[in-house]
Formats: sequence, C-alpha cells, structure tokens
Amino acid sequence: MPNAQLPITKIMNHLRLKSLAFYGVTIGLVALLFKVVSAYGETKLTAAPAIGGSYRFDAQSLPECLKSDFLVLTIEQSGVYLSGNLRSGSSEADREKIAEETPPLHGKWENQGLSLSGAVPNLAGCSDTTATGQNSFVKMRGIVEGESLKGKISLTDKAAATDFTAQKEAPPKPQKTEH
Repeated sequence: MPNAQLPITKIMNHLRLKSLAFYGVTIGLVALLFKVVSAYGETKLTAAPAIGGSYRFDAQSLPECLKSDFLVLTIEQSGVYLSGNLRSGSSEADREKIAEETPPLHGKWENQGLSLSGAVPNLAGCSDTTATGQNSFVKMRGIVEGESLKGKISLTDKAAATDFTAQKEAPPKPQKTEH
C-alpha cells in the first residue's frame, strides 16, 4: 500500500489558501448583507395598524336615507387587505348571521387610510327601488384616529360623498357555558 494516503491528507490537499479565503469572504458578505437588510426592515417597514372591529356611525352624519336608523360597519383585516359588512339596525342576532356571511365590502389600507367598496344588500331605504334583496353600491374612504373612524361615504355611483364619523364598539364579551 505505498500509494494509499491518510484521509486527513486528502482533505488537506483540497483546502488551499485560496479556497479558504473565498469561503471566508463569501460567508462574511452574506452576514453583512443580512445585517443591512435587517436594519432597513426594522427602521423603514411598519405593519398596518389593527383596525378590525365594529364601528357604529353617528346618525347625524349619515345620508338622508339612513338618518332614522343606526348603521354598523364591521371590518375584518388581514394585513393591508380589508373586508367588511355594513348593516343598518344590527341586533345581536343579526351580528351572528353577519359573521357567517361573506363580507360584501373589500378594500385596502393605503397611505394611512382605508378604502372599502362593494354592493351591500338590504340597506333600509337606500336602494333605488323598494324591492327586498336590492343592493346599494357603497364606497367608503376614511382614516382611523384612535377609536373613531372619519371619512366619506357614497351609497350609489351617482351620489355625492357624505362625511361620516363612526365610533369603535367594544368587542362582545364571551359567554361562559355550563357543562
């Protein structure tokens, strides 16, 4: 066995100074790049604020067709993407049905404000006809300031936008069930 080399000798033949320098510089550059990207993300990138929940509108700030009723906007949030439901006269039983439905309003959180639009079913008194099941097309833009939502709402494509103010409602407390 004169030509047999020890395993450590084989490894040493492959590890040359150029190879070690290449791997060392590459690992150092990756670590530096990771540090730069992490520092940028921590200082420049921020998550959208949590605005999900139910907002009760002030009846004085609503369009004529809704002044006699109270209106509740329920917003669900996934990052910057929003979905919601707008109901007039919501009771506790209505809220349970709303939770099971697909939200008709969709939009985004952009530039420190929200925008939602969609065809909302059964807004009492706001559709062009009195037939049940009629939809009202709703467009909303607003900003959230603490626990209030302020912005503009229009209930048809042709209607002028009306200013509104809505206050966030406290989430319902879970009920304890006896076994």
